[in-house]
Amino acid sequence: MPNCLLVDDDEMSRRTLEELIKKIKNWKLIASCSNVIEARDHLQNYSIDVLFLDVEMPDITGLEFLKMLTDTPEVVIVSSKEKYALDAFEYEVTDYLLKPVSPERFLKTVTRIENRLASDNENYSTADSVFVKANNQVVKIMLQDILWVEAYGDYVSIFTDKDRYVIHATMKGIEGKLPSDQFLRVHRSFIIRVDKINAIEDTLIVIGKKLIPIGESFKTELMSRLKFL
Repeated sequence: MPNCLLVDDDEMSRRTLEELIKKIKNWKLIASCSNVIEARDHLQNYSIDVLFLDVEMPDITGLEFLKMLTDTPEVVIVSSKEKYALDAFEYEVTDYLLKPVSPERFLKTVTRIENRLASDNENYSTADSVFVKANNQVVKIMLQDILWVEAYGDYVSIFTDKDRYVIHATMKGIEGKLPSDQFLRVHRSFIIRVDKINAIEDTLIVIGKKLIPIGESFKTELMSRLKFL
């Protein structure tokens, strides 16, 4: 049962989405908020799986709010304007809905999210390995061999020294299956194995020949995990 959070300062749009969400079997609307300050409290107090988020809101915009989040659920931007779409997808949002949202288009989003969440359950982990469904088979990957994990739209790639495994999953789902004492989310699109870091150059992590960006909201946690002489 996905827990949903809706954030939109337009009452009419908010009411429309509330009704659409309530019609979906097994989906639960935790709260409907008119601003991101109120939404932040719900994100801290509840496990939110899906966030429906407007862009143009007073004080703090939807995109500014996304910059602050480190534990990001499935995010669906809901806006009356197309011009924010490019910026939104740089944040690896799940979908972008234009107002007024039609029931048909909303159902497509629901199906996409349910498929992504279901895929997370196909992957599981043990103390020293993770099993993932890739290329129509279940593959065992040793945790010590993983260099980094990278998001690509509806897919996630797991990189090792020798291979790349592309799986249908979410970053949040993969992050939840990797031990937090070994792996760290450093960007919306990247999870790294901490002991594979070769160097840090300003806002970039170097692992082998790969340069991985450090998200602003993830920087403090990264630096606290490093041991300095």
